[in-house]
Amino acid sequence: MVISLKEIIMSTKLNENQKIVCHLLAIGMKTSDILKQVKIRPETLSRWKQDQLFKKCLESAQKKVINNIHETQKYILLKSQDTIIKALENNDLDIFKKTMIALRYLGLSRGKETIEDRINRILKDMDFDKKFGFKL
Repeated sequence: MVISLKEIIMSTKLNENQKIVCHLLAIGMKTSDILKQVKIRPETLSRWKQDQLFKKCLESAQKKVINNIHETQKYILLKSQDTIIKALENNDLDIFKKTMIALRYLGLSRGKETIEDRINRILKDMDFDKKFGFKL
């Protein structure tokens, strides 16, 4: 992943605790746990949440987390499909077992939303105001 000059400049203006908090919020850690781990007061976090650089850092961290999840799911899907293909091509398996594998795969994949659709729905449904206590 390429990091832009803007991200480098932005990240140098935030202190280390702010960067850590951005990451912890992005991965979904509870605020109370973050306050204990980073040893900051709720008022400090509230003040940070009003800062534009902090908001941009959080947004960037969330995008990276979601992108990582997306890429991992794509990888697992491709590996799973490859494994199913190998099983279906395996001459040691009888036709009944191959049929069961094919039917289960078709049953699981029929009518399901794609990874991209699911991520887009999650992003759309994310209410930053409720989840993080401020609007982007």
